[in-house]
Amino acid sequence: MTLLRMGTAIVGRYIVLRPIGRGGVSVVYEAVDAVSPRPLAVKVLSPALAADARAQDNVRREALITQRLRHPSVPRIYDFGDTRLPDGGSAPYMVMELLTGVSLADRLADGPMPWEEAVRVAATVADVLAVAHRRGFVHRDLTVENIMLTRDGVKIIDFGLATTVDRPRNDRPRVTRTTVPRRPPVPVHPVTSAAAPADDVYALGVLLYQMLTGRSPYPGKLESPHVRRLAPTPVLAVTGLPREIADMCRSCMNKRPADRPSSRDVAFALWGMLPTPSPTW
Repeated sequence: MTLLRMGTAIVGRYIVLRPIGRGGVSVVYEAVDAVSPRPLAVKVLSPALAADARAQDNVRREALITQRLRHPSVPRIYDFGDTRLPDGGSAPYMVMELLTGVSLADRLADGPMPWEEAVRVAATVADVLAVAHRRGFVHRDLTVENIMLTRDGVKIIDFGLATTVDRPRNDRPRVTRTTVPRRPPVPVHPVTSAAAPADDVYALGVLLYQMLTGRSPYPGKLESPHVRRLAPTPVLAVTGLPREIADMCRSCMNKRPADRPSSRDVAFALWGMLPTPSPTW
């Protein structure tokens, strides 16, 4: 994967310092804003995919969805658009809050979390999901690698596979003769267009299980989504864990999507299991 050189100025403003993360289709760089010298993270589509229309759309979709969530546990988006590359081509980019911390995956490499810490992280993730689902978005890629534990709290990152879903009727804005569309709609992700909020709730249950036990509920070959659908919901046995937390975790991982609780209900329930519940929406 070709990397931008240190000192490259994205749209003449964001000065690349070094790469700090690489995915399958894009690279995240630490950068500095030449206008107001503050540290930033800039995500740029890999030059190798600069001509791939679908990859370009994915980066633009991620920027739109992340920007519209406006939640303290989602990185802030400062700017996005298309930039000219040193080779003369162009690629979409997004300028984000620079996070300082470790991924949940790195944290779990040291072993499981105390149940209070695990529930607080899960409740925060459920908060974000409740806002996203209410606004018609599904993340579709909740993993321990995409949860950051920062000095400013828990952050959900990488909405690259996120897509739009129909919002509940009672959550849709009223349309009148004077209604003026303020923002263009976010296009549906072509691969994950069949996604549903219940998919995110299932992934949240898996995250909670991993935080409480330090391991995946579906080790080895059971990691396959096809096999996972056939496997029984795993038993959660952790010494000292309150029964209601184990029940909530298993409820999120119910095999029938219709029988899983909503992200909003999960958030309220998990915050209620802690000494000081504080949902954010």
